[in-house]
Amino acid sequence: MQVNAKFVCAEVMGPLRSGAYEIPEGSSISDLLGISLAERPDPSRGNIEETLIFLRNGKQAQPDAILTEGDTIHILIKVFGG
Repeated sequence: MQVNAKFVCAEVMGPLRSGAYEIPEGSSISDLLGISLAERPDPSRGNIEETLIFLRNGKQAQPDAILTEGDTIHILIKVFGG
């Protein structure tokens, strides 16, 4: 199935390819993140999901949310500070 991803988190993760991704049925947001990270020369991931916010079709979602055909996922950095 195909989903669209928009990464707005280069400060934390480095540049990732935004756009259409072909992913297996039953994939989660976390799976999509792993697929996109695997395209990088250094696919290390660490525990970065804690520093990110995920939007699925404009609504906040958890990393384990299962995606469906045509979903749009935005991956953003949490804002910290005072």
